[in-house]
Amino acid sequence: MDRVTFAGAYNISPSISPDGTTLAFISRQGSAFKLMTLGISTGALTVLTDTDDDASPSFAPNGRLLIYTTKQAGADVLMTTTLDGKIKTRLLSTGTDLRSPAWGPYGR
Repeated sequence: MDRVTFAGAYNISPSISPDGTTLAFISRQGSAFKLMTLGISTGALTVLTDTDDDASPSFAPNGRLLIYTTKQAGADVLMTTTLDGKIKTRLLSTGTDLRSPAWGPYGR
């Protein structure tokens, strides 16, 4: 394995896009944990969120969206975002503890 980024003091939860061009990961920025992407060939880094406790990114099978967890008003929430971070959607959930979201099987 090769290290691909030195951004942030601590990087966790890597997820590679289906086409292999983008790496999503959580990076500690100060005391915040932010969802970021890295263009594999370009090295371009993008912070996708304005929340401070993001976790567990997972690419949609078509590679156009990321699903992740974060906290809002002290509660765990499930979110999606576009790869540029411009469109974010909070998904309805049961209010239970959310961990490691993933997209369902593709093609079923």
